Amino acid sequence: MRFRDYIFLALRNIGRQKLRSALTVLAIIIGSTSVTIMLTIVFSAKGFINTQFENNGTFQQVQVSPQQNIQWGNNSQNCQGQQSSVPGCVKLTDSMVNQIAVLPHVIGIARETYVNGFDGLFYGNKKLQVQRIIAYDANGILTNDILAGRDINAKDGPGVITITSDYADALGFKNNYQALIGKKVTLYSQSYYAGVGSNPVARYQYQQTECNNLGPGQNCNPPATEITAKIVGVTNASGFINDSYTIRVPLPWARGMDEQQSYGVTPADQAAANNACNNARSKNSCPQPQPSLTVIDELSLNGYSQLVVKVDKASDAAGVAKTITSKFGVGASDAEAAIKKQLSVFNIIGIILGSIGGIALIVAAVGVVNTMVMSILERTREIGVMRAVGARRSTISRLFTFEASLLGLLGGVLGVLVSYGLTLIGNPLINHQLKGNNINSQNILSMPLWLVLSVIVGTTVIGMLAGLYPARKAAKLDPVEALRFE
Repeated sequence: MRFRDYIFLALRNIGRQKLRSALTVLAIIIGSTSVTIMLTIVFSAKGFINTQFENNGTFQQVQVSPQQNIQWGNNSQNCQGQQSSVPGCVKLTDSMVNQIAVLPHVIGIARETYVNGFDGLFYGNKKLQVQRIIAYDANGILTNDILAGRDINAKDGPGVITITSDYADALGFKNNYQALIGKKVTLYSQSYYAGVGSNPVARYQYQQTECNNLGPGQNCNPPATEITAKIVGVTNASGFINDSYTIRVPLPWARGMDEQQSYGVTPADQAAANNACNNARSKNSCPQPQPSLTVIDELSLNGYSQLVVKVDKASDAAGVAKTITSKFGVGASDAEAAIKKQLSVFNIIGIILGSIGGIALIVAAVGVVNTMVMSILERTREIGVMRAVGARRSTISRLFTFEASLLGLLGGVLGVLVSYGLTLIGNPLINHQLKGNNINSQNILSMPLWLVLSVIVGTTVIGMLAGLYPARKAAKLDPVEALRFE
């Protein structure tokens, strides 16, 4: 029997019992649609995240931390910004930056530091808490998704900041970020900030006149420091790296902000006064020690919070990270390995969801078996006639196996088409959500060709396997007994 004869007979037999065949195919459609749409969602999400990191160059980055054995994104939290004194932490210096810059495959380095000491961000009557302030080299290594205005550049100095969109929303500029560009805000610190812009003399005088006269249990709160800054850009707070509630400032300004300025009598001032007293003719003419300004450069003392090294190709990142760790004793982690390890959870989710959808296919397979068994009962006499005119057992078996496979094929193809229709409906809805979260991506739901072919082949094979028992049963029918069947 020719192949086209099998197709013709299978289609004719399926068409005999239209309702039963349709219900069987419907069960396969439900199962194949469940598997296809679940896996489409999982792998589309994985692909979307992976593409975002590829587009912004993250896979070409190596993160260098003062502490060894770090994972990507841990930075220097365990060193607490005191790399020079915490055991196990290495100071990230400009000298180290220069040495890393000449390593093979390294094309650029961005130094990064965190600014501490500020409590609030004020604008008009809005008072927001400061979560974190970051400064880094504006040399293109670290980039941000700009929603309005511009990013920090190399020409910027003190008084220039960018804020993330969640800050802008809280300040009352949601969906109108451009109106915030050029506005001036106040960075507020109650007591802990002692960098550029603070007034150490006023703090010292307050300490002498007010704090020394307080009674037991009373707290001394020196005058607050307020620094005016202009917003030049609003960045996206919805990125995959935790950028929420972040203020960014130029690195040159951060150097001054990290300074510890104090005004008071130092041991050197006291020694100078004692020396002058020893040289005085009379003890009554001994001069009092005079306070002086002391400035400690914390950034030079403790080094940078982290370095971000950019390599020429993502495939070189792991090797560069290993070289940096072994040569300088610091922690180094390449983004690609860490991110892809995190994304592997999508594979596990895909297996789980695919298995859930596979249950529906198992139920559909039972339906195919039932359909084929009923078909054998209804066509017993026909099978006897075919055997009587010379049809071999193998021909009968192949005919019923082919018919079951065709049911699986039809269910798989229609299931894929239904899934594709659902992606066409789902993409506009997801696009709306992405736009609302300031993510510039469209139509992220897509069905990969391998998934389409796998589902169609899978349902066809399931149909074939489900038809093996009925086909074998039909082939074993005795021709004489089959002709007598009513």
